[in-house]
Amino acid sequence: AFTAHRQEFLAHQAQTQAQLTELNAAVRNLTEVLHNLIETVRNLAEAFITYRQEFSSYQAQTNARFAELSAEVRALAEAQHQHYEAFIAHRQEFLQQRAETDRRFAELAEAQRRTEESLRRLSEAFEAHRQEFLEHRAETDRRFVELTEAQRRTEESLQRLSEAFATHRQEFLTYREETDRRFAELTEVQRRTEESLQRLSEAFVAHREETDRRFAELAEAQRRTEESLQRLSEAFVVHRRVVADDMSVLKKESLERRYRERAAAYFGGPDFHKVRALTFDELMEALRKALKARSITREEYEEARRVDGVIRGRRRQRSMHLALEVSWIIDRGDVERAVRRAEILRKALGETWPAVAGREITEGAREAIERLRREGWPIVVVQDGWVDWPSKPV
Repeated sequence: AFTAHRQEFLAHQAQTQAQLTELNAAVRNLTEVLHNLIETVRNLAEAFITYRQEFSSYQAQTNARFAELSAEVRALAEAQHQHYEAFIAHRQEFLQQRAETDRRFAELAEAQRRTEESLRRLSEAFEAHRQEFLEHRAETDRRFVELTEAQRRTEESLQRLSEAFATHRQEFLTYREETDRRFAELTEVQRRTEESLQRLSEAFVAHREETDRRFAELAEAQRRTEESLQRLSEAFVVHRRVVADDMSVLKKESLERRYRERAAAYFGGPDFHKVRALTFDELMEALRKALKARSITREEYEEARRVDGVIRGRRRQRSMHLALEVSWIIDRGDVERAVRRAEILRKALGETWPAVAGREITEGAREAIERLRREGWPIVVVQDGWVDWPSKPV
């Protein structure tokens, strides 16, 4: 618009200049007839003055328009500068976002690498666990065969006792039949002769006393036999309970040995490294020092030394311990003991978390663990070789 206006002004200026030139030519031409054209010149002068005024007014309007255009140009320049600054800020933000995206992609790649490494370690641990399980199953099968053989021998003994008792009872029944037959004969003799009645009566009384005595002896023998069977049954029950207890102890000792010997494989990871199990001597030395320093009482000392195992490692650049309670089936008592002993070991070793490990877990133990975690206890659970760390950082 400004360019068009300027062109229009230049055209108008050129036209005005041309008119002025023509006017000057006319003045020169009319000089000769000055006297005749004075009135005309006066009119022309007045017309020129009027035009000059109009031109001045038009020039003022043009200058005002130029000023407005200049203000608009300055506003456009300012707006362009602001837009440029906004573009620079947006590009800077874009570059930062792209850098953040590249960083997060790098973090995801590193997390993927750590996940693959963890999967590899878990696969190796699983293979080792499976081999140990196969060995343990072979040992268990062998012991079951031995127990089956012992059970077979026990059943054979019971069978022999039962057969002896049946034979003895058959002898008793035969004797009783013979006695009944002889009683019949005596009755017949009594009917045939009155004279021998007294003698037969006395003989019968004597025989009856002998029979009663023998019946008493048979009853006593029967009682002794039943007592022997009862003692044998009780011994078998005790033997079976002892075998079950021995199997439980063997399973518990096997699990304890596995978690102590392979502590790094089971408990090690990115957040818990340099893992090893404390020896019994190391644990007792730490407890004796704490007892001597009166950090723990004698009762706490006796309680803590019964812990199944203590695992040491580093977590977040500081030393940490796990008070481990091992059982084939984890119950609420195992959880409570782990918490109680972890609290005592914390006084002797520093930061200590309770931990329970086993093949199976009861519902009561699960409820106790969930309640303790809600209360802020960072309890660790190891079930069938899989470690469940607290989900929330402590």
